[in-house]
Amino acid sequence: MDRNRAELRMRVCKYVLLTVNILLPAAGSLLLFTQTPKSRERTVFLIILLLFCALDIGYFLYFRKRFVMFSEEVCRNAERIMRNERDGIQLNKDTLTSKVVMELEKMEDILGNRLAESEQGKAKLQKTISEIAHQVKTPLSNVRMYHDILSDPDIAGGDKERFMEIIRQQLEKLEFLIDSLIKSSRLESDMIKLSMENGSVFDTLGISVNGIVQKADRKKIDIAIHCHPMIKAAHDVKWTSEAIENILDNAVKYTPERGKIRIDVIRGEMYVEIKIQDTGKGIAAEHYNDIFKRFYREPSASKDEGLGLGLYIARNIITLQGGYIMVHSVLGQGSCFSLFLPD
Repeated sequence: MDRNRAELRMRVCKYVLLTVNILLPAAGSLLLFTQTPKSRERTVFLIILLLFCALDIGYFLYFRKRFVMFSEEVCRNAERIMRNERDGIQLNKDTLTSKVVMELEKMEDILGNRLAESEQGKAKLQKTISEIAHQVKTPLSNVRMYHDILSDPDIAGGDKERFMEIIRQQLEKLEFLIDSLIKSSRLESDMIKLSMENGSVFDTLGISVNGIVQKADRKKIDIAIHCHPMIKAAHDVKWTSEAIENILDNAVKYTPERGKIRIDVIRGEMYVEIKIQDTGKGIAAEHYNDIFKRFYREPSASKDEGLGLGLYIARNIITLQGGYIMVHSVLGQGSCFSLFLPD
């Protein structure tokens, strides 16, 4: 408000001075040349015209000097800002120069933040490429090694079948890695368009469980679902079922034979909670945040099959839908993952 008033006063003063400088000399000139005043009156009018001309020249020189001083001060402050030197003197002044300098400092901060984000993006991309190369290298090396072994004409028939099975497993792992990387890339770049609907949570759980039931059967793991069929939540069925399946897949992987997995669905005031509990080996508290990082593998799980992408993708999917994931675990007793979906 104060700034608008100051600008209005400056604009009024400018137009008043302009009007005076134009109308008075024009009126004097008209009076001088349309009438026949005496020589003394003519001289007075000429003096007045000369005074106005001198006043105009004085205005021009004064404002030119002020403009030059303003430009030099702005340039000095711009150079100081580019050297990242800020003394804070201009912040306490209510002048046009101070306002310009403050805007320049804001612009410098914005550009600096964007540059930092760009550098972080490059570092993140480089790290991602390195991680992908590391993950792809292992299955490719195994495939090449067993292929060379199979090239031996003297290899026994039983060994040949076993090595062929190993190659098939490594190719499946490689295919799963590429598919997971594509999904994580699409999630990060906002290329996925979620189809949110107020759907049945029970039906979504059914899709997820069907994806891991064979693995659970092979380990004789019992899966119990406690969910009222009428409970609904706003979610994308396809992607949410995949997120739940990723968590269930981890539960099956790290739960010993004849273990148990229990799924409870609880309706809250703002969220629907999907609680997945297992009787696996558990997770140390200091690794609660790490397990959701891309390619992260716990030291104790390094020997197990896995790429470290399942929980990373699951969290991104739930977060994109306005939900979140919490984890609680006790070593040797199991883990509990809670997925919260907007009600």
